[in-house]
Amino acid sequence: MVRRRDIEGDKEVDLAALVDVLANMLFFLLATVTFLQLKTLNAAVPALSTSDVPSEEKVVSVSVEVRKSGYILKASGELPSGPYEGVDERIARNSDGSLDSKALTKQLWEIKKVANDTKNITILPEQGVAFEDIVLTMDASREMPSILDSKKKVPLFTRPVLSDLTDEAEVEAVEGGDDGAVPEAGGEE
Repeated sequence: MVRRRDIEGDKEVDLAALVDVLANMLFFLLATVTFLQLKTLNAAVPALSTSDVPSEEKVVSVSVEVRKSGYILKASGELPSGPYEGVDERIARNSDGSLDSKALTKQLWEIKKVANDTKNITILPEQGVAFEDIVLTMDASREMPSILDSKKKVPLFTRPVLSDLTDEAEVEAVEGGDDGAVPEAGGEE
């Protein structure tokens, strides 16, 4: 009787080649992973308060509208010394079409000198504005070079809040509508 083992022979699987291939694959995977870096934006989500309790804290509300024509900077609120009349400033784009982030930073510094405790800034981009313009605005509002030492940075508004810019028609529809429905962002009713 011929055994099956005798016909097939004693064959062993050579694992050395498999281990060699896996070692090479592992080396290349580790080499490529070090180049992968994820970028994040440090932004807060706007919160809606439903309480009627007035805040004890005196706050200045600062917002920057990023439009195709440039910036619209607004600031108003309460300071410990009394009401802050605020700012309503328009900053046009440069002649080359880029946003004037230096002028924005300068205006934000003037607000920060008056309202030192304010950390939040609301950034409201117009639909169709490039993402790079929004990031540039966040960078310009977060910090500025120090006047005394150009190597150091002075914090301005460290908590940017990114929100949608509403159209006048949407505001009127919400305020004048009897059903209280809010139109979808970017959609038509």
